Amino acid sequence: MGDQERTAKVEQLLLRFSEATARQAALMSEMRAFAAKIGEVRAELGNPFFYSGARHGRPQNADKTVEKYTGYKSHEPGLTLLLGFRDVNRELTTLREQVRELGLSVE
Repeated sequence: MGDQERTAKVEQLLLRFSEATARQAALMSEMRAFAAKIGEVRAELGNPFFYSGARHGRPQNADKTVEKYTGYKSHEPGLTLLLGFRDVNRELTTLREQVRELGLSVE
């Protein structure tokens, strides 16, 4: 690889790394906001869990019964964020390795 090709490749990788880092920061911010409003999410989308058996009849489990169980609908927004965060972390790892192969570091 010639110097010009190497320079162009490094610039491209650094740009992609910068963009992925910005996406990672945005997702982290979204996850914090989501965590802060988890009560609202559950109120809107339903109960993601329930108690059954001997624990079902306890008063503290009254609002966590199978009758109120909505499945994973309330998990989907958080799961989408987590999967996006996982994907961007994988992308950043790959980009770090590619930059390292060119003899540089992004840390």
